[in-house]
Amino acid sequence: MPESAQRIDPERVLVEDITAFEHDPLGFVLYAFPWGSGDLEGHDGPDAWQRELLSDIGNEIITATQAIQIARASGHDIGKSALVAWIILWAMSTREDTRGVVTANTEGQLRTKTWPEVAKWHRLSINAHWFTVTATAIFSKDKAHEKTWRIDAIPWSESNTEAFAGLHNKGKRIVLIFDEASAIIDAIWEVSEGALLDSDTEIIWCVFGNPTRNTGRFRECFGRLKHRWNHKQIDSRSCKIANKQKIGQWIEDYGEDSDFVRVRVRGIFPRASSMQFIPSDLAEGALGRIYHESEYMYAPRIMGVDIARFGDDQTVICKRQGLAC
Repeated sequence: MPESAQRIDPERVLVEDITAFEHDPLGFVLYAFPWGSGDLEGHDGPDAWQRELLSDIGNEIITATQAIQIARASGHDIGKSALVAWIILWAMSTREDTRGVVTANTEGQLRTKTWPEVAKWHRLSINAHWFTVTATAIFSKDKAHEKTWRIDAIPWSESNTEAFAGLHNKGKRIVLIFDEASAIIDAIWEVSEGALLDSDTEIIWCVFGNPTRNTGRFRECFGRLKHRWNHKQIDSRSCKIANKQKIGQWIEDYGEDSDFVRVRVRGIFPRASSMQFIPSDLAEGALGRIYHESEYMYAPRIMGVDIARFGDDQTVICKRQGLAC
């Protein structure tokens, strides 16, 4: 064997290979796991929607001047927890002293579904020996970095929002992930936004979930605040691992346009919340129709006022003549 070949350090090669994926999450996922063999026999890589999202993060992070905000509403069984694990492992592996927080709608979801998936993919990764995974965190095995190079799984609490207030990592990378985000209260979202203020920092905020609620901050990622988010809705029928037979039964039993199928299959928010009188689809349809006052010159002019009740509500004044508003 040539002397030069004997001097090759496999660990150094691994470090160089993986750090080359600093801005390429999809490349990392394809490289780091043994696709097609062992536990992944029969699997050739991420699903199409997962590839698209990983590519979006990579493309946005290269030119980012502010936080990357990704929102995905979806039906069931699309591979969401696996994607969360990949994002965490990519972020940790390709940038030293990455810090982050992962939370979910309930502590049970976080402990029994989200975090076990992180442990599984960590075990399968080519660089598993770089990190330690416990029941509540993933962190560097380098003792000098175990406090600064870590992502923690933290259940949210309405009485302890401060746990999400101190996520700062100036000049490095921050990862914030909400799983089943529809049920996470607005106060946690508001406190978490404090992490978005770090300048010269790679900030990646991903929120995922079934669109179970028609109000709240997760809903606003696809409505009032959609211009701030890279947002998409994923239909389970388009995903490889979803149980198509069961989906067919749901559609047959409930109807494709039922709220049950909209939420659990199509990744679409229900028409109305429990506190809502007029369904959202009717309101959105009305906003899209244009009438002109000249068509209703015969009709009286009416002014309506919707008085703000509390919180961040706003008083709205509206003038109407006939159907022109």
